[in-house]
Amino acid sequence: MKKKSFLLIISYFMLNFLGTGLLSSFAQTDPAELFDDYCADCHSIGEGDMKGPDLLGVERKYNEDWLIKFIRSAKTMISSGDKKAVDIWEKYNKSKMPDTNLSELEIKSLIQYIGNLNKNKVEVITSTPSNENKSSVSNSTNQKIENLNSKIDKYETELQNFEKKIDLILEYHKKSFSARITDEEINRGKELFEGDRPFTNNVPVCVTCHNTFKIDSLNWNPSAHDIAKVLSNRDNMEMSTIIINPSSNKMKEVLKDNKLTDDESFYITAFLQSIVKPGLKEHKKIPIKLILFIIVCILMFISFFDLIFTKIVKQKWLNITVCFVTAVFIGNTIIVNARNIGLSKGYTPIQPIKFSHKIHVKENKINCIFCHNSPEFSIESGIPSTNVCMNCHNKIKSGEMTGQFEINKIKKSFKNKKPIEWIKIHNLPDHVFFSHAQHVNVGKIECQTCHGAIDEMDITSQHASLSMGWCVKCHRESEVQFENNKYYSNHKELHNDLKLGKINNVTADKIGANDCAKCHY
Repeated sequence: MKKKSFLLIISYFMLNFLGTGLLSSFAQTDPAELFDDYCADCHSIGEGDMKGPDLLGVERKYNEDWLIKFIRSAKTMISSGDKKAVDIWEKYNKSKMPDTNLSELEIKSLIQYIGNLNKNKVEVITSTPSNENKSSVSNSTNQKIENLNSKIDKYETELQNFEKKIDLILEYHKKSFSARITDEEINRGKELFEGDRPFTNNVPVCVTCHNTFKIDSLNWNPSAHDIAKVLSNRDNMEMSTIIINPSSNKMKEVLKDNKLTDDESFYITAFLQSIVKPGLKEHKKIPIKLILFIIVCILMFISFFDLIFTKIVKQKWLNITVCFVTAVFIGNTIIVNARNIGLSKGYTPIQPIKFSHKIHVKENKINCIFCHNSPEFSIESGIPSTNVCMNCHNKIKSGEMTGQFEINKIKKSFKNKKPIEWIKIHNLPDHVFFSHAQHVNVGKIECQTCHGAIDEMDITSQHASLSMGWCVKCHRESEVQFENNKYYSNHKELHNDLKLGKINNVTADKIGANDCAKCHY
């Protein structure tokens, strides 16, 4: 045990010795992503000025402290009269550089990233070697390149072996850490998370935003289980550190003035680790309808038994009335439930990502066809791939309601090339044929006709029963757009009836929509 602990300590110092380059691979935020998010729209590196200045050599031109202040709030420095900041502002047409909420560590990693790219820029040699020296220069250069490549291969092999050793150490540490967690510590973490035990520094109660039980309503914040799953692949010490110093903007704001203690972070970590596999529990629901049905059945039995045998109640009409009313209630309950077998009206599954049609369709005015790109020419409407999501979320990386948490799931799916496992809501029996192209393209039916007010839904649910009766009724009531629609040009008799005034309109059932073979094989 002592030997392994000593090895862990040695590894830690070796990591520090290797410098920031290796440690950056363990960083929470990739500096390349930071540059893409905060800089790339206005700045280039070595490709000339854009809306803002070219950043080639910026780390040599200005000192690090000044750059940190300028990146954090250029507006503040300009307002204070800083000469360098004002000069830049005036030179580039007084373009406003937005303030950032990046930490000092993130800004330093961004500056280092820009500096490393600058070092990799190759200086073009303008002078041309003489003909007699070309051959010797070429041979010398090739030899140097071969030596350099061999050294790079050697260092990469050594680095890979070292990383494997580190992974083994971290895995051992993770197992030993988990083994030390007791039920008492898990319960303390649960009490802290749910507010049964107060935090030392008046930290807001976690369960206020992050539910620990399954709920029917929409909670834009991640549940305790969502957080546990995301952090479960990290080392427990790293997990505790993230809880104390979160990377999300929302949590930074929440914990700005109130910090968790190390012990509280440990207890929260223990609780989250305990719910990774079992997931969230459900509140025990009382089956009120079933209980009412049983009570009514018992009441009917008592009234009927008294009417025939015991005759305790002298007013027979009272027992007869009770038997009649209860019989109607029981019969209606049986018929309604029997008719609903196989129907899923109101079905609202929990999706892997909290997607809101209201935000995308109503507020952001995104057309349904942009994401569901095949309903005009295919049987299926098509579930959008992650590539479609990334068309927008390559730049939009934080949501107004969910922050970065849900959008990060899209990025992870795209990075790992693993599709998002959306749960299908509108399901038809295998013996039923339905074509989106027939309804959307030919029939000019709006999405809301079958899917309800989808543009008002934060949580998507099944609006209609999709029963045979529902479809037949719709076909009888839906008027077909005959005019300027060549698809129906062969229905000459119906066209003549319309011209002669024999009929006012043509509904779908009059052109065979309710024929059995149209929908059933």
